[in-house]
Amino acid sequence: MISATEKPQEVIISQSVRERNCEDRISALPDDLLVKILLFVPTKYIVTTMILSKRWRTIWTEVPRLEYEDIVSNTNSEQKSVWWFLEKSLQLHKAPILESLCIQLKEICPTNVDVAKLVAQAVDRSLRRLLFHLSWLAKPTSMPNRLYTCETLTELELFNKIILDVPPSVCLPSLAKLFLFCVVYKDDVSLFRLLSNCPVLRILLVIRSEEDGNVKKYTVKVPSLEEFTYLYKRPLSLAENTRSLVLDCPALTKLSINDHSGDSCSIGNMPSIVRAELSTFCYPDKKNSETYFLGHVMCRPDNFSQLVDLTITPCDSGWLVQLMLMLKSNHELKSLAIKSSYIITPLLWNKPDHVPKCLASHLEFFKWRSYNDIKEEREFVAYILANSKCLKKAEFVMPNSKNIYDENNICEELKSMFKISPSCQITFTFIHI
Repeated sequence: MISATEKPQEVIISQSVRERNCEDRISALPDDLLVKILLFVPTKYIVTTMILSKRWRTIWTEVPRLEYEDIVSNTNSEQKSVWWFLEKSLQLHKAPILESLCIQLKEICPTNVDVAKLVAQAVDRSLRRLLFHLSWLAKPTSMPNRLYTCETLTELELFNKIILDVPPSVCLPSLAKLFLFCVVYKDDVSLFRLLSNCPVLRILLVIRSEEDGNVKKYTVKVPSLEEFTYLYKRPLSLAENTRSLVLDCPALTKLSINDHSGDSCSIGNMPSIVRAELSTFCYPDKKNSETYFLGHVMCRPDNFSQLVDLTITPCDSGWLVQLMLMLKSNHELKSLAIKSSYIITPLLWNKPDHVPKCLASHLEFFKWRSYNDIKEEREFVAYILANSKCLKKAEFVMPNSKNIYDENNICEELKSMFKISPSCQITFTFIHI
């Protein structure tokens, strides 16, 4: 504390000594601790610490996680890409292990630069995680072959203008997570090579663009895979096509498919699925009598025998019958959610002769989003409420009606249905669509 009797010169000297002591205490910290502190700082500021003092000149070069992103503004002023900063800072970087490298290059990125060479340099640093988002104005480009033989890589995320051109030498022994967002596939072979040479892959997320036309048969045959998410943005074609999604992942426990392209989907031996979200449509393959369809999923019923959580988006008139076939083979289902995207009428519905075991002894939560109160829907809801002995909650989300009297009638009708579970609560929500 500075007393009132101190002279101004003494005050300045005292403040200077304290500031110097503070600086010395920070600078005296060991390198590894300073590196850990810098992990909480954005990369563009990490590099600027080199001008603080001689002590800090090389500390930033040991930080093992780096992020670079092009910032595109709406102003008319000239915008500079982060590329030059990225290229030069990586040349100076010295960390022996690069834990994570995230790069997002957008339309302001120069089109005459060698992005593959930069990725190759990162791979040589024992790279563990790579996120590469390329949205420049040039044509799609390939990644270096070294990327596909990186023994240390555990997570790989590729976005947009990247060609998946996988060499025969591919081997990714440590890759556990793979995200492919709207990449350009060279052909079916490149995809199959990649997935076949990831022996410990657990999570796969795929988003395909409308322009993706090089892969006719999207085959995912990965024995170690536990979670698979698949989103195809291509709209439904009026003509039947020969494209397909083929899954054969016996260890899979979580499955999410959102595909209204009309492509067929075949599920092989996958008896361990616990959670599934299906929003699909395709043209059925009537030749195979041992399969059934839920939207566009073709598989044996026992693939869903262990299902605990199911969410479906109906898209054809036979979905209620198909759903009952699935429930018939299931003994574990606890949560069932239906997301109706539009009104389907008429619906095919016949009350089953036998109650599925999952309804009689397991189902606890039932939710219907965009319930439209048509005859077949009411009959199905009445069947669920009358046979689900363990049901705790039934939730209905409905579009707003212009007539509040109609809304009240729907609610009263649902409330009046017989419920075999005395503890079941019914809730209603009306939303604007």
